[in-house]
Amino acid sequence: MKRRVSDVMTTEVITILQDHEVHEAERLFLTHQIHGAPIVDLEGRLVGVLTQTDLIAWHYGNAVDGTSFFTEPTLWIGDRGSDHALGVSDIRNARVSEVMTPIVHTVSPGESIKTAAEQMIRNHVHRLVVTDDEHRVVGIVSALDLLRLIPGVAMRITNHSSTNVFDGLSG
Repeated sequence: MKRRVSDVMTTEVITILQDHEVHEAERLFLTHQIHGAPIVDLEGRLVGVLTQTDLIAWHYGNAVDGTSFFTEPTLWIGDRGSDHALGVSDIRNARVSEVMTPIVHTVSPGESIKTAAEQMIRNHVHRLVVTDDEHRVVGIVSALDLLRLIPGVAMRITNHSSTNVFDGLSG
């Protein structure tokens, strides 16, 4: 019997509304210790994905690190010409839809594990959003979920989980 995505996917998925503010998404990431989340519209349909990398790129692109900014920032901290100057504006009100990636790799719950693995490899992604026929999020399947299915891998992971891989390395 072929294993299906529905057999291994995570069904408790934190989704974020596209109209939420970026700082709310960041709070969810930190609180739940997640690396990304599907973005949905008011009807719960998938419209994008937001990752930690998207957030970092957005912050750096908006000069939160002081490297670039709007032509007329509302406030400068430090000397405007200094490498350490920081331009500050009210970026807290930016919406998730402005930062998210609108291209999402999806799979249906009935697809085979092989199909999911092939799609991850082909698209160089670590997870696929699982959607129903109406594009509503019903789960997530990750590369780690699939790795656990390979005979012997889960056992080796369990046996080595208490071993620090850095033990014995000289510093």
